[in-house]
Amino acid sequence: MSWSTFHCENPDFTVRSLIDGTTFEVSRSAMQGSEVFNDMFACCDPTTPSSKEALDLQETSGELAALLRLLHDPPLPPAQIPLENKFDPIRYDPASVIPLPLLLTLLFGLADKYSLQDSLTDALRVHLIAHAPAHPLEVYSFATLHGLERIASEASQYVQPMASYRFMDIKAIPNVVAYHKLVRLQDFRVKALRDLLLAEDIFPHGYGECASHREKTMAIWDRQRKALVGRIESVTDIAGEMDTLTGTLSDCKTCHKACIAAVEMLGYKCKRVPRRLDQLPPVA
Repeated sequence: MSWSTFHCENPDFTVRSLIDGTTFEVSRSAMQGSEVFNDMFACCDPTTPSSKEALDLQETSGELAALLRLLHDPPLPPAQIPLENKFDPIRYDPASVIPLPLLLTLLFGLADKYSLQDSLTDALRVHLIAHAPAHPLEVYSFATLHGLERIASEASQYVQPMASYRFMDIKAIPNVVAYHKLVRLQDFRVKALRDLLLAEDIFPHGYGECASHREKTMAIWDRQRKALVGRIESVTDIAGEMDTLTGTLSDCKTCHKACIAAVEMLGYKCKRVPRRLDQLPPVA
């Protein structure tokens, strides 16, 4: 879909840009998807032939084209990609997602300015969420600034460690409270992942232990996790990091099986660690 052009098949009204004089033939009924236009039409003289009316708006032709597309052809939510398991976050088909710059710099502003229908703004919000995995800090910052707490929370799970961002990137976060929330989430995750890693044994309570290599295998596992624990960040896949040992222990079926089981259990537990702001326990 091109947001810079607009055409109406059965127009009965005219809208004109006061900035550049461009006119658009539109459908009056479609325009009533805006509370602003709906109220305006309600105040108009119903005996006046609508085809002779024109509405001047202080928008550029490009802005009007985008607004009229929103009203005449409201965007559907983006298409979801099927989940592989219940722990995976929802993903969307990139081809069905409205570009992020267009959402942030134009469409949300128009939807707010002209009080567009809730169903339309809800769809725009889903498009915004769809950008969170690739642009988490931008989505988080915009959502926080505009009071979209659910979207901000959704985006928070994808934010990289704060120290990895440039100062110019961090400046997009609207206030110190929003910044602190991310720091608290990441600190909580790092501590929780460290605790899980240090508590997970390759032979828990002696289960599945190898009589021939018990001490050696436990030492290898312990050495690997102690080397990893100091490098854990909020986005670290500690199960994936520990999984490298399965190749090292492949010579012994018992040790290899125990390692696979321990890594899988570690992965399961890690998926239950809060990833989003709304999953954090309340501050005491």
